[in-house]
Amino acid sequence: MADSGKRRDERAVVIVHSSDLHIDEDIQQGRYHGLEGLRYVLGAADAVGADLLVLAGDTFDSGHVPERIARQAGAILAEAALPVIMLPGNHDPALPDGIFHRTGILGLPQTMVIGHSHPESIVFADLDLEIIGRPHRSYGDMPPLPEVPARQTRWQVVVAHGHYVSAEDWAEQAHRSWRMSDDDIAAVRADYIALGHWDRNEAVGTGRMQAHYSGAPDLAQTVNVVRLCPREGVSVNRHPLGMPFPPRW
Repeated sequence: MADSGKRRDERAVVIVHSSDLHIDEDIQQGRYHGLEGLRYVLGAADAVGADLLVLAGDTFDSGHVPERIARQAGAILAEAALPVIMLPGNHDPALPDGIFHRTGILGLPQTMVIGHSHPESIVFADLDLEIIGRPHRSYGDMPPLPEVPARQTRWQVVVAHGHYVSAEDWAEQAHRSWRMSDDDIAAVRADYIALGHWDRNEAVGTGRMQAHYSGAPDLAQTVNVVRLCPREGVSVNRHPLGMPFPPRW
């Protein structure tokens, strides 16, 4: 984790942001698999000295992932050296009998699944940080961005899983589910929006708000490293994963 020797009001809070690992049962030698993606993402978080890892949805490819694979994901997360915040996405929604109940993840002290083991607002008092997310609770459409409460901590980070559509494409993309607009993003009063749903890495919105897709590990080949710094503000950089696998497609 980041150096805790510095005073909390002086050092940066470091968050690694990834999404769309799509852990499934299609394990092929020499090909990307979500379990390997999870290992590499955790390795990147360790390499940059992150305080937290945020997985912004679709960690699992579906609710039908075999229990043996789901349990392997839980075992990997059980070895994590830092807190991991997981947001259920449209592929792995927070259902009463959903995939997260078959992983062993919900009992892990370091792993927090928004909408299952933890509420939509999680406060890390030692970091003066609040994480806010709206989980998918079904396979149906929903507004992906949560309502952001009045700030109670120095830092606020929003986690959302949905499809950004620019103003000029809004009418043409009316058929899309889980849409969010420039106005929706600009209305969020937080320090960073960690987005999932797109396989590519991209910053979106009008620039008034730091809103970024991390991209899927195999296609982006990076994670986002977010630094919340009292002196320098918010910075977002990409850290390479160094995975030897070709993308899923």
